[in-house]
Amino acid sequence: MVRGSVAIVALGLISLTACAGAPGSKPVAQQQESVVAALKVAEIQDLGPIVTDAKGFTLYRFDGDRPNESTCDGECAASWPPATVEGENFAVTGVDRGLVGSFVRQDGSRQLTVGGLPQYRFAKDSAPGETKGQGLQGKWFATGGNGERTQLAARTGVVTGLGAVLTDNAGLTLYRFDGDTAQPPASTCDGGCAAAWPPVVVEGEKPRVKGIDPTLLGTVERADGKKQLTVAGWPQYTFQDDNKPGEAKGVTVPRWFATATDGRKAQQNKAVALTSATVADLGVVATDKDGMTLYRFDDDSADPPASTCSGECAEQWPPAFVSEGFQVQGVDASLVGTIERDGKEQLTIAGWPQYLFAGDEVCGEANGQGVGGKWWATKADGSRAGR
Repeated sequence: MVRGSVAIVALGLISLTACAGAPGSKPVAQQQESVVAALKVAEIQDLGPIVTDAKGFTLYRFDGDRPNESTCDGECAASWPPATVEGENFAVTGVDRGLVGSFVRQDGSRQLTVGGLPQYRFAKDSAPGETKGQGLQGKWFATGGNGERTQLAARTGVVTGLGAVLTDNAGLTLYRFDGDTAQPPASTCDGGCAAAWPPVVVEGEKPRVKGIDPTLLGTVERADGKKQLTVAGWPQYTFQDDNKPGEAKGVTVPRWFATATDGRKAQQNKAVALTSATVADLGVVATDKDGMTLYRFDDDSADPPASTCSGECAEQWPPAFVSEGFQVQGVDASLVGTIERDGKEQLTIAGWPQYLFAGDEVCGEANGQGVGGKWWATKADGSRAGR
C-alpha cells in the first residue's frame, strides 16, 4: 500500500499512444515551456521510494533492456506498456533531472528512461501503489527513486523440516557461516568460497525486505566495495546447489546453516505443521510445513468454527489436516485450533477452517487468491490477505 509520497510538482499525463520524434536520448531540460509528461515518486511499503507515472502507477525497468534501447515489443509490450511521452519538451521534478531522458522506439513512440533504462507500467496493476510486476521472471523490478532496481534483499520462506527461514528475492534459502563474525559483522568467504556461496548484495541505500524485523538488518562492505546483507550481524549468502524455493541443500555442509527469521540458525523441527512466509504480492501469509499457501472460505464460519466445503469443493480445496502434537511457527499459537471432519483434524486459524488449493503447484504460489470472490489466502492473524 502507498504510505505517502515525496513532494513533487508534476503536470500532465504519460501518454501510451505512439508519436513521432527524432531518434536519440536527451536529458530533461531544467526549464520547458510545454509540459506533456510527469514522473512522481511514491513510498511503497517494503520497497521504499519508487518512480510512478502521473497517476501514481508503478514504473518498472527490465533487466533484458540496454541503455536507451527497449527489447520489449509485441506481446511483451502488451503486458508491459511502455511509458511514453509526446515529445522532447517535458519537465519533471522530484527525480534527478540528470537521470531522466527519452528515446524513440521502433514504432516511432518516445519512451521515458530513468537512469538510461526504458520505463514500463504493468498491465495487471489496477490501482496506484500496486506492484504486481515486482520481481516477475527475475528480470522486472520497480524503479527506485535513484533509478536502481528495487529488488528485495530478503523475505521469508519455508523449508520442510526447518520451518520458516529467510530467502532472497527469488525464494532461495539464505545461509550464515560459522567462520564469519557478527560482532563486528565481517565476512571471511571470498574467492572460491564466494563462488559456491554467493553473498546477498544490497542495492540502494538500505536493505528492502518483507516479513523481517527491520532492526535485525544491516550491511557490511566487502572487498569489492559491494554491500552484503547482514541479519543480526551475520553476513548472508545463498548456495549454488539450491535451484528453487524450498531447497536447503547447504545445511549438509559443515559450519553452514540456513538462517531463521530472527537471524539465528534454523534447526530441524519435523513437527512444525503451520508456519508463515512471504507469498507473491500478498505479504506474509500462513502456510503449511512445505510452504504451501493456506486459504479461508467466506461461506465457512469462525464462531463457532465450521466448514461448508465438502465433495467436489474439497477436491479443489483440500482441507489442511494436522496430526496430534503438531507445532506452530510464525503464527500466534493462541489463534490456532482444529475441527473434526472425516475422522481427522482440520486446522483453524482465528476460528476459520484452513484449506490448500489444488491449483498451487509449488511453494510461494497463491493462485487461489480471490477465486469466486470468496476464497482468500490467510494472514498470520487469521484475516484475509489482499483485502
